[in-house]
Amino acid sequence: MSRCQQPTAGRHDSNHGYIYRQAMLYQKGSLQQSMAVMTTPPQRKTLNAGNQLKVYADLVRLYPDNEAYLRQYADLLIEHGQLTTATEVLRHLYQLLLKDGAPGKADALSHQYPQIGRIRTDSMQEHLAIETLLPSTMRNRLWQRLHTLRIKEGEHLVRKGDQTDALYLVHEGELAEFTSGEKNRPVLLNLIGAGDLVGENAVLQPGRYTAEIVANKDSVLIKLPSKKMAAALLKEPVLKNALQHKMDARNMVTWISLCPLLQDVPLDLRKHMASESSLRQYGAGIMIHKAGERLNHVDLIVRGTAGYLLENNGLIKRLKSLTPGSLVGATSAIHDNGCPADMVSDQSVDILHIPYGSFRSVTEAYPPLRKALLTYAERQQMLLMHSLNELQTQQLR
Repeated sequence: MSRCQQPTAGRHDSNHGYIYRQAMLYQKGSLQQSMAVMTTPPQRKTLNAGNQLKVYADLVRLYPDNEAYLRQYADLLIEHGQLTTATEVLRHLYQLLLKDGAPGKADALSHQYPQIGRIRTDSMQEHLAIETLLPSTMRNRLWQRLHTLRIKEGEHLVRKGDQTDALYLVHEGELAEFTSGEKNRPVLLNLIGAGDLVGENAVLQPGRYTAEIVANKDSVLIKLPSKKMAAALLKEPVLKNALQHKMDARNMVTWISLCPLLQDVPLDLRKHMASESSLRQYGAGIMIHKAGERLNHVDLIVRGTAGYLLENNGLIKRLKSLTPGSLVGATSAIHDNGCPADMVSDQSVDILHIPYGSFRSVTEAYPPLRKALLTYAERQQMLLMHSLNELQTQQLR
């Protein structure tokens, strides 16, 4: 964040791209609605208290990185019931403390105000500039000028189902990658800014696109033909490893984003979970978790299927099928419980393990997720009870 900018909760909140605004519209509305429900009736405000809030709002605008002003302003906002704005201010202060080399103070702040979540944004993580790893011929100004592509805001670069023969280096502007969620609402998967690549699948995993890529702003791209890139990867293993890492990270964000319970979680929080997660494969008929087992992570089914099974008097009952997008252990973030039944794979299944601490932090940082988990827990309990009743009925016959 620039020293002259007003505090903001996220790096992209001020973007004015058409697709990004559409993709985030539902999320912001959901957050504000949840905060409104959580807000307790405010104390009667005196004229002096109102003036004090205005004074600190002005001070924060003038000195956006002053720790004392930010703390006092956040406390006043909470006192006046303006929880959403207070959370934005506290998140800005948290990132400011990390940037200034005070992780201890940042951690203390996150404990004092758990609503901000202990989340490190992408700006705090090591970033490898892939552009610098490209072959020198592709970094040549003349070569880039001959392969320049300009697209306007709102214009598609790739549509779902397309199969391209190139990667693209973003020289200027920004692209938005998104897919369709429930009720065909757009779900933002990624924002690709200047210096970043898009379309690495064209070389590493050729096939048709499963998402849309559109210009979030007027953009200038450099086209990198797949054949030339494939030849470059044979000579530059570091470049190949960097592209593979980027593709794996984006795949994890996509898997998390396709989970109905997590689709409305802001992109930076979904990326946080993805960066901490790992993928594991299980063969058919494997006991993945036993009934009552305490989990230290949340399981997200990515590919294949598994199920909750219950054995009683030699009779095995399938309580529930777990298909791609299903979560296991997610309700542990709100209830201290274990796996509800034996979890067994039906066939080869890929499962994304999201560390419990990471999932819990996201739940704290995004209150609507907690509300959704409560509803989800009640529904799952009803389904399991219904299956158990059916099993008891069969045993009595």
